[in-house]
Amino acid sequence: MTEKVNNVIVEHNVPATMRDGTVLRADIYRPMDEKKYPVLLQRTPYSKSFLPWATLTLDPIRAARAGYVVIIQDVRGRWESEGVRFCPYRDEFTDGYDTVEWAALLPYSDGNVGMHGYSYSGMTQWQAASTHPPHLKAIFPFSAAIDFFGHRGGALDLAIVIGWILLLAGPNAIMREKMGGKEFMALVHEIDHIEDIFRALPLEDISAVKLGRGFAPYFYDVLKHDTYDDFHKSLSMLGKHNQVQVPALIFAGWYDTLLDCDLQHFTRTRRDAESPVARESSRLVVGPWTHLGILDSVGQLNFGLAASTLSLEFKGDLTSQGLRWFDYWLKGVQNKIDEEPPVKLFIMGDNVWRYENEWPLARAQYIPFYFHSGGKANSLQGDGGLSPISPAEETEDHFIYDPRNPVPTRGGNHILPIYYPRGPMSQLDVEQRHDVLVYTSDVLSNDIEATGPVVVKLYAATSATDTDFTAKLVDVYPDGRAYNIVDGIIRARYRNGPEVPATLIQPGTVTEYTIDLRSTSNVFKKGHRMRVEISSSNFPHFDRNPNTGDLSYKAKNVTTALQTVYHDSRHPSHILLPIIPR
Repeated sequence: MTEKVNNVIVEHNVPATMRDGTVLRADIYRPMDEKKYPVLLQRTPYSKSFLPWATLTLDPIRAARAGYVVIIQDVRGRWESEGVRFCPYRDEFTDGYDTVEWAALLPYSDGNVGMHGYSYSGMTQWQAASTHPPHLKAIFPFSAAIDFFGHRGGALDLAIVIGWILLLAGPNAIMREKMGGKEFMALVHEIDHIEDIFRALPLEDISAVKLGRGFAPYFYDVLKHDTYDDFHKSLSMLGKHNQVQVPALIFAGWYDTLLDCDLQHFTRTRRDAESPVARESSRLVVGPWTHLGILDSVGQLNFGLAASTLSLEFKGDLTSQGLRWFDYWLKGVQNKIDEEPPVKLFIMGDNVWRYENEWPLARAQYIPFYFHSGGKANSLQGDGGLSPISPAEETEDHFIYDPRNPVPTRGGNHILPIYYPRGPMSQLDVEQRHDVLVYTSDVLSNDIEATGPVVVKLYAATSATDTDFTAKLVDVYPDGRAYNIVDGIIRARYRNGPEVPATLIQPGTVTEYTIDLRSTSNVFKKGHRMRVEISSSNFPHFDRNPNTGDLSYKAKNVTTALQTVYHDSRHPSHILLPIIPR
């Protein structure tokens, strides 16, 4: 079907045949004349017809009126495209290549192709680019994954592994498989009671997973493949950035669940790409955003109109930024985009944009801030302190971690349902809990900027053979408000990394843990205080460790664990902050 919308021709369900004969279908938006134009391609699992999602990074009508052919394609196994049992990222390398080359040969294409899109559509760009189709000239990924590992620090990201699959993959998959009303209503019930699913034991036997084995077998695969093995490597971009031959304009958010992936895409392309244009011309823009929260108000904070993707420092919205990028690389318009520094960061706290020459920043000074207490750092009413002064002999802190009463998720980098707000949120209710250790600095006499990766070095013991430890960096305002900046988790059995065989720990043994809190850019203002929270759960962002030594998704029972955190001269637990001289 063909129609005309605002002087733009729109063709629906245009077929493209992949190398194995599978037909993928797309909607095409193009100018109303017989000329040839560059192509802007988006490949999505979320339905090409769902324009609120498909137009997040680029308005197809505006782009067509600006002299582009815009193609939005349903990926294999989704919506109007053929293919059996969609599996995230499995087919996007070859299908991406084939679609780019098909698009380049359309009668109204001039042979130059760019790719754009948000989230899953971001990853499809990287996968296609790694196969270097000859007609692909540039990409514009916003919040792109790097794999489908689904774990962080060894803990299972429930939001991705359960929430994403149920809410976004499930209904369409059931309709495509022509399952009956019973199966569909069973899925609807699971979606409506997703909090019960998060708490189910064992996780592998919940009805949603059993249902998932029928229409989405990858659901169970992610549970089963809990280390970074060949299954995950086959779907991943890791080790493939050297093959990327086109420049990327990468957008990311400090509170986005895929922030670390976006930063890796940038750093690995700049470091590994064999193509000089990909290596030297790729760009990174990081705002204060969450996943799908890309305006000026994020969580409980407002970062100002300049932070919104509707204005972007009052220099144009995402569509205009994307068109400027593609004008340069696909049309040869000399708009001086190549003369801008490669990195642009939103500095939270100061709430300003700033250009930089690299990531991470070369001038960052990594300074430890040590934990202190008299052994009673439990809750906000405890005696926990935080300072750059290394500890001497101090009494360790203790708390009980009970998986039946986990510390609730409050904000952060996740994609839980909307009743779990994302981004910066008040931590005061969490900090009232006795199973949360709270270490707070003195009032700051000067602004302190932390821009870069953040880690916690924690010396701890447990009564269990396997358990979790969590860490959170918090900005405390003069009036007592406390907002999360970054957080992280480590599962004891995976303390040596995701590619190393998991090993249990000896109960009561002091062990050093490195907790990756990911990256940020935040100015702790004069009069504020810095705070670190240490606990053993962040639920339901991450699954609960049962403390039994069983794999979490197989555990049928849970038990409590006595946790001990050390901060003395032999065990100097601390947070390592990337301080920028000011």
